[in-house]
Amino acid sequence: MSREQIEIIIAMYREETPYSKIAAELGLTEHSVKHWVRRNRKLYELPRRRNLGEKTGVLSESVMLDSKWDVRRGIEWIKRKWL
Repeated sequence: MSREQIEIIIAMYREETPYSKIAAELGLTEHSVKHWVRRNRKLYELPRRRNLGEKTGVLSESVMLDSKWDVRRGIEWIKRKWL
């Protein structure tokens, strides 16, 4: 990638632009942009985008509301100590 493309990826990524829009802007595939970010995360100090719930395993309220299952009850059953 050219230096200009790298600068655009970094700037757009830090503005939380979706990978698909970054790729479209540069004429690249979404996969190539994701791959570049993953490989260069430390070098350019690019933060991870995952929210805290995904990192810690905590489910958001929207997941609870959108699910057809009773998520709270499922969690209770999973955490239950079985004899």
